[in-house]
Amino acid sequence: MSTKVARVVIVVFDGLRPDRISEELTPNLHRFVTGGLWYREARSVFPSMTRVATTSFATGSHPTQHGVVNNAFFHPAISGGEPLDTSRAAHIRAANAWHDGEFVEAKGIGCALAAADKRLAVVHSGSAGSAWLLNHRAREHGHWTFSIHGRDHTDTPEAVDQSVERFGPLPAGKSPKLDEATYAMRVLTELVLPEVQPDVAIIWYSEPDTSYHFHEIGSQESDVATAHVDGCFGKILDAVHASDHADETLLIVMSDHGQISTTAAFDLVGALKEKGFAAGCKAEAGTDVLVAPGSAAGLTLVSQDRTRLKALGSALMDMPETGLLFCGADENGEPLVDGAFDRALVGADHSRSPDLYWVGRSSIEADQHGLAGAGIYTTGVNVPVGGGMHGGLNPHEMNTLLAFGGAGMPVACVNDQANLTDIVPTVLALMGVDRPVTMTGLPLDAVIGAQAPEPRQVRLEAGAGEFNQFLLLAAGDGRQRMPFCGGRI
Repeated sequence: MSTKVARVVIVVFDGLRPDRISEELTPNLHRFVTGGLWYREARSVFPSMTRVATTSFATGSHPTQHGVVNNAFFHPAISGGEPLDTSRAAHIRAANAWHDGEFVEAKGIGCALAAADKRLAVVHSGSAGSAWLLNHRAREHGHWTFSIHGRDHTDTPEAVDQSVERFGPLPAGKSPKLDEATYAMRVLTELVLPEVQPDVAIIWYSEPDTSYHFHEIGSQESDVATAHVDGCFGKILDAVHASDHADETLLIVMSDHGQISTTAAFDLVGALKEKGFAAGCKAEAGTDVLVAPGSAAGLTLVSQDRTRLKALGSALMDMPETGLLFCGADENGEPLVDGAFDRALVGADHSRSPDLYWVGRSSIEADQHGLAGAGIYTTGVNVPVGGGMHGGLNPHEMNTLLAFGGAGMPVACVNDQANLTDIVPTVLALMGVDRPVTMTGLPLDAVIGAQAPEPRQVRLEAGAGEFNQFLLLAAGDGRQRMPFCGGRI
């Protein structure tokens, strides 16, 4: 690109489905995406969970490289038998200490910027774990991370101290999290951009994800939350346009995943017990299958017995609630469970990965509000039936918001196959910063002024007995292969 990019501001709306953007509900976002470069078919990663997506975005890589394999997964650093919860600062710190500071195994945007003597600032209104994962070496690099949860939930507590001194006590309201959104906006526009002056600033809103979960995707409460964060975005636009670097500031709006409405909570643990497996959500005496629940549940065998693994996979395939099943591969590259997909196909093959990823069955049928996308999740998740969930490969879980504006960006709506892991490599390319070798994502052609390859997709099928599943992979020439969508046939 000929236009210089001196500063980048990235605004993340957790869970926002692109089809919820409209002139009536989100006038600021609608004006931005239609007046900039909008990747209408952008995709998240698998599993499409917030902390997996956060780490994948920040590191420009998939779980195979960075090692954050689910929102919660079993890890020896956590005592008491419960899974590691990546939303909790204490769990994150315990895991990072266990790995001698290398819990995240891929270098992130903060590492790349620091190597180029540039600075990253993060303003986060979601979980403490997500804030940490956006810049997991913030303290080491002298960067700045604000967490809405307070000074004990960030490695740079001075960022919270500065904010509280300026804007007063941190809000702690109920859902929808409107006060949190407003507070975060003020931290960005009145403190970070004019005074901290980072080269890259990221603000992450927990809405509309929270409202989608607890108040249903198309509900009045969710619409109120969506409209509110859109209003906050309008004030961010005003602040950027009024700044001294307006012409050289690249603005990016994005979401980390979408959501679909839940139709039923399936007792996966109970169903496994009925089939003779001692399953449980906590590592206790006598439990042989550990289950981390969700729309994309992780199942781990306490004893690594291949025969037992095949039996477990077969039992899951017999369940009509099962939508997709992924496992590891043997020394010949063949899935360890007949009829399952190799988890490497979706970038989820890591030593910390569960033995099996179970994805609840879903469809593109309309939900109770007339919105496409509905599916099953497991019990053990604090979301009411009817609320939104994500984690799997339903197209409405995977489709994300992604648009670029300012700094000479063209005006176009493109269907190029952009992945969440491509965003940071694109930012680094525009700023002339080398990307770490661990980044598998690549700069997006339309953003950097190059000719994009013709989008191409590959459909795979697998199954055993009455169970059949499909997986659609995007596979452009010279670009990484990435999951596009999938489900049961």
